[in-house]
Amino acid sequence: MQIAELNQHPGFAGQTAQLLHTEWSHLPAWSHPPAILERLKQRNQKPSAEFTLIATPDGETVVATCSVIRYELDDIPAREFWIGEVVTDKAFRGQGVAKALIQQAIARARQQQMGELWLYTPDQQAYYQRSGWQAVEQRQIAGEEVTVMVLRLAQ
Repeated sequence: MQIAELNQHPGFAGQTAQLLHTEWSHLPAWSHPPAILERLKQRNQKPSAEFTLIATPDGETVVATCSVIRYELDDIPAREFWIGEVVTDKAFRGQGVAKALIQQAIARARQQQMGELWLYTPDQQAYYQRSGWQAVEQRQIAGEEVTVMVLRLAQ
């Protein structure tokens, strides 16, 4: 499995947008593929602390993605950088692909000297807690009950 930065392989942006749309088309932010594609293009322009990673088994097909997004939830300014849009194609789940993407995103965030990363999840709290994330609050996002979690990167 190869992991790459989307900004180094912009030709994969369409596949990445489609993967996100396929997974979450029932949610407003992912219901319109051209809007997803535009967000990906904006997020991955240089210079930016934001980035998207993709995983491809064959150098041709995107099967998973993970992004670091600035102010994914913007109601609390101190919560600047978020891990988001983590999804793996159903045929590749259970193989550690998302875990590898998240680990690489965390490593890059540390290199960029981000002090902490945030995320929200409706159903993967135990997974993230095993990886050192701490639950901070429960809240509603797009009509879904989620847990907001933080990973402190500064040692």
